[in-house]
Amino acid sequence: MSPAYDVEVLKLRRSRVVLVATLALALVPAAMARGFLAAAERGGNDPATLKAQAMLPGDGWTGYLGGLVQIYATAGVLGVGIVVGWCFGREYADRTVVSLYASATPRYAVTRAKLVLLTLWATGVGLAAVSFTGLLGLATGLGMPSDGERQTVARVLVLAVMSGLLALPVALAASIGRGYLAAVGALLVLVVLAQVATIVSAGGWWPWSVPAVWAMGDQAGMPAVPPARLLVVPAVALAASAVTVRWWRHAEVV
Repeated sequence: MSPAYDVEVLKLRRSRVVLVATLALALVPAAMARGFLAAAERGGNDPATLKAQAMLPGDGWTGYLGGLVQIYATAGVLGVGIVVGWCFGREYADRTVVSLYASATPRYAVTRAKLVLLTLWATGVGLAAVSFTGLLGLATGLGMPSDGERQTVARVLVLAVMSGLLALPVALAASIGRGYLAAVGALLVLVVLAQVATIVSAGGWWPWSVPAVWAMGDQAGMPAVPPARLLVVPAVALAASAVTVRWWRHAEVV
């Protein structure tokens, strides 16, 4: 492992931001989806129950996983995006960026290390979130999922991994904007545009909406998205990462 990876691994391991984001992404979406399902199954006319019933596509595992898709589609990009923005923005906020120019390790090598490790971390968190989802469903009496429901679990896993990839462009915003503020602004814009694209039935084409619309499958009102269109997600992530690395190779200290 190169010095760049050694240092970046240490930063991620010691960061409270990363710890909180890991726990939140791995545990909270599944807990929220199970809470919505419990509210829907309870029945009644209170606002929380009516909202849960309108949100979930069914009962049992179908409703549970359907709710999780809707929650993680936003939470995944937000959670990973915050960590990505912190990882790059902190170099300016903590004024450590000057040391990168003085280091023997090239800046582009540090940038690549950040992006690779963030991708691995986001993938690991997505796996943890899906694992906890299954355990929580079994522990709360949903029984074993059917074959069709297992296919939905696989879709949720793809969504979780791709949500992490779609947060990588935040690194470019944090770099060009030289801090956290630009990263947060870009992240909010991406999330809002994803919601708008889904509402106007263009979610099957906007990269930040494609995984969620595909994962929802044949839920009411959702257009069919062919699996091949998911390739737009790694393409966007690779393009944004390449531009970020190039920016750090040529950027000057301000």
